[in-house]
Amino acid sequence: MASCMLRGSLSKPAMAFARTLVASQTLPKAPFFTATLLTPARKPQLFTSTVRNFAVSPVRCSSGGSHVTLWNAERALSVALLGVIPVGLMFPSQVGDTLIAVSIVMHQHWGLEAIVTDYVRPILFGTTVPKLAHGLLLLVSAATLGGLFYFNYNDIGIAGVVRKIWSTKAKE
Repeated sequence: MASCMLRGSLSKPAMAFARTLVASQTLPKAPFFTATLLTPARKPQLFTSTVRNFAVSPVRCSSGGSHVTLWNAERALSVALLGVIPVGLMFPSQVGDTLIAVSIVMHQHWGLEAIVTDYVRPILFGTTVPKLAHGLLLLVSAATLGGLFYFNYNDIGIAGVVRKIWSTKAKE
C-alpha cells in the first residue's frame, strides 16, 4: 500500500523536484530531501562572499534580460568569420591579422562562456566555483588575444604562418 502511494505521488520525481526548485529557488526543506544524500546539511554562514560575477556579456550579466541580442551578435560574428578569415589569408596585413585574432578570440570566448554557464552551474558547484570558472575563462581569453597580438606585431603574423605551413613541401 505504501509503495502504491509513493508511486502515485511521485510518478514523475524529476518534474516534481524541478517544480520545487523553480518555486523556491533553493532546495526544499522537506525531511525527504534533507535525510538523503541529495543535499548536504547547510551550515550557518560566518561571512558573506565578495566575489563578483565575471561574465562580460551584458545580457548574461542581467538577471532577466533577453538573450536575443547576444545570440544575434554571436551569429553575426560567425557569419563575419566566413569572410574575415579568407580575406585575411589572401591579403596578409597587420589589419587583417588583427581582425582574425579579435574575431577568433571573441568566437572562442563566447562559445566557452556558454559551456561554462551551462555546465558549471551554482546549483551543482555552489556560488564560488562558477565565478572562478568565468574568471579563468577571462584570463584564458585575454592571454590568447595578447599572445596573438604579440605574434602579429613581433613575428610574421597569423596569415604569414598559414601561408608558410601551406607552402612547406614534404620530404621525399
